[in-house]
Amino acid sequence: MISVKRLIYMKARFSIVLTKLCKVRLLMNKYLFLTRLRKEILYQWGVFRSVVDWTIFLYLFIPVIAIGGYHYYSWWSDIPSWMNGFPLSFMVSLLYFICWQGRIRTFLEESDQLFLLQKRSLVVALKKWTRNLYVSGYSIGILFFIGICAPFLLNHYTLSLAEVLGLAVYFISLKALILGWKQYLDGIVSTWKKSLYTILLFLSCWVASTTLVNWSLDSSAIFLYIISVIQWFLFLLNSSKRINRLTTFSTDVDIEKQAKLAYVKSIFAFSEYVEKVPSQKKRSPLFYRKSKRIFKNRNRRKSLQELCIKVFFRNRSYLFQCLQITSITMGALLIIPPIWIKGILFFGFIIILRMWVKIIVNRIMSNHFIVNVRKDDIIRIQAEHYIVNFISLPVISIMGLLLIFIIL
Repeated sequence: MISVKRLIYMKARFSIVLTKLCKVRLLMNKYLFLTRLRKEILYQWGVFRSVVDWTIFLYLFIPVIAIGGYHYYSWWSDIPSWMNGFPLSFMVSLLYFICWQGRIRTFLEESDQLFLLQKRSLVVALKKWTRNLYVSGYSIGILFFIGICAPFLLNHYTLSLAEVLGLAVYFISLKALILGWKQYLDGIVSTWKKSLYTILLFLSCWVASTTLVNWSLDSSAIFLYIISVIQWFLFLLNSSKRINRLTTFSTDVDIEKQAKLAYVKSIFAFSEYVEKVPSQKKRSPLFYRKSKRIFKNRNRRKSLQELCIKVFFRNRSYLFQCLQITSITMGALLIIPPIWIKGILFFGFIIILRMWVKIIVNRIMSNHFIVNVRKDDIIRIQAEHYIVNFISLPVISIMGLLLIFIIL
C-alpha cells in the first residue's frame, strides 16, 4: 500500500511538472508569435523604405505634420467655416467606413501545415495573439481618428465628453464585429455570392448604425455602451469558434499572402515600368467575352485599337482602378462645399484620368506580341490618341454632368 505522504509527494511533483509544461507551451506560443511579428515588421519596413527615403520624409512628412498640428490646435479655438456644411451623420458615416477597412491576419505560412497542424495548440494560440494584436491596433486607430475630430464633436456638434467616449466605444466594438464578419465572408468561394453578401451587409449595417447612433445621442449615450457590450460578446463568440477551427487553414494562408503583399501591389499598380502579375484564378471577363470584331473595316490602326480596347475592358484590375479614381473624385465633389475647389478637382481629375489611361495603353502596347509596331509609328500614335479618348471621354462626361447637377 502506498502511504499518504507518498501520495501527497507524487501529487505535488505532478503539479510541478504540469506547471512547467504549461509555462514551456506558453513560451513557445509567445516566441512563435513574436518571431512572426518581427519578421512582418521588417518586411513592411523594407517596403516602406523602398518608397520613402529620408529626403521625402524630411521635405514632405515633417512639413505636413507641422502644418497639420498647427491647424489642429487652431480648431480648438476657432471652428473652420467649411464645417457648417457637414451634419453629424456625415461624421458617423465616416467612422463607419473606417470600420470596414483592414482585416484580421493570422501570420500563418504554407510550411506550417507540415508541423503546426500536428500541434493544434500552437495554431490556436497564434491566431489568438494575432487577433488580439490587430483588434487592439485598429482600436487605437479609431481612437486616434476620434481624437482628431474631437474639436468638431465637442465644439461644433456640442457633444458631451461621455457621448464622445460612447461613440469611441461603440465604433471600436463595431470594428471588431465587422472584422469577424469579414473572416466569414472570405471563406465564401463564389465571387458573386461574396460580393452580394458584402454589399447587403454593408448597406444594412450602415443604415442601422447611423440610425442607432443618432437616436442614442438624442436620447441617452448609455445605449451606446450597452450595444457595445453586445457587439463585443458576438465578436468573441464568433471569433472563438473560427479560431478553434483548423479547416480554414488554406483560406487563412491565402488571405495572409494577399494582406502581406497589399502595399507591394499598390506600389506596382502605380508604377509605369513594372508590369502587373496576372491573376492565377481564371475568371470570365465582364466585357467582350466572345472575341468578335469591333470594327468591320479592319486595317493596322483599327486592329491595334481593337486589341487595346479588349485588353483594357477584359482586365478587372484596370476597371477597378478606374472605378477607384472616379469614386474618390465623385465623393470629393459631393463633400467639398466651395464651387471653385470643385472646379479645380474636376480639372485635376481630367488630367489624372487621361495620364492614367495613357500609362495603361503604353503598358498594353509594350507587350511582346506587338513589338513590331514602333513607338514613333504614326499608326501607334493615332491608335493611342483614339483609345485615350475612347476610355476617358465617357467617364469625364459623366463626372461633368454630375458636377453641373451638384452646382445647380
